[in-house]
Amino acid sequence: MRPALRSLLSCLLLGAAALPAFAADDPVAGRTLFNNTQSSGGVGITMSCPACHGSVEDRRAKISGSNDPFADITFDLAMTHFTGALQNQVAMRQFQALTTQQVRNIAAYLADTPKTTPVSESTLNFTTTAINTASAAQTVTLKHAVATVENLTIVGVAAAGTEAGNFTVQPVCNGMLLVPGGTCALTVTYNPRNTNASTPDLVFTLKQGASATTFERVLFLSGSVSTTPPPPTGGGGDSGGGALGAAWLAALGLAVGLLARRRR
Repeated sequence: MRPALRSLLSCLLLGAAALPAFAADDPVAGRTLFNNTQSSGGVGITMSCPACHGSVEDRRAKISGSNDPFADITFDLAMTHFTGALQNQVAMRQFQALTTQQVRNIAAYLADTPKTTPVSESTLNFTTTAINTASAAQTVTLKHAVATVENLTIVGVAAAGTEAGNFTVQPVCNGMLLVPGGTCALTVTYNPRNTNASTPDLVFTLKQGASATTFERVLFLSGSVSTTPPPPTGGGGDSGGGALGAAWLAALGLAVGLLARRRR
């Protein structure tokens, strides 16, 4: 290896080693920092986040632009808004005393709302080979927020929209109560009764704590009937298996037998 290249690689490795290593982003620690920033955040911080933003629910509604206190905010979106405020808002500059990990923890708390896996507004694609033939099932998991003291009620989970009846949603999560950090997993199967485009939504209707207001998490479903014929089963093709292969072998055996007789 050339000396110049070796030197460059050494610099890159040393630079990578010098990058800060972050602990797992902690929404519980972020909750403490959000509510009591002046006592747990760092030197020079004289107020807490609620002094400007009221509550974390108010902040989530603002970040999401949906006016929904339980909006599904991603960690990246929370980081973008929070770090932008630290840089651009005069009243927020004192919060620059926070460490990078503390900033990440607050962002994790802002993003700590009930979430689905796959993430909300993802599309689950299903394909089957014929009408009244079920596709492979797909699993969807709902996880409640971690940094909360309120339980989550899953009011219901159902497919709603265009050809929703072509999907079967396992009802195991309906009516379930999740404690903080709790999860529920269900399966969705596409079993079409027709070849119409099937594009309903999978809607989780949720209610948190004593609130009478419900909110939703939504995934998109897409089902189609494939026109490609299924591959042969039980052998066939070049393998010589199946009924056709057996008949061909029998005919070959008969021909060989007749040829042997002629040679006698």
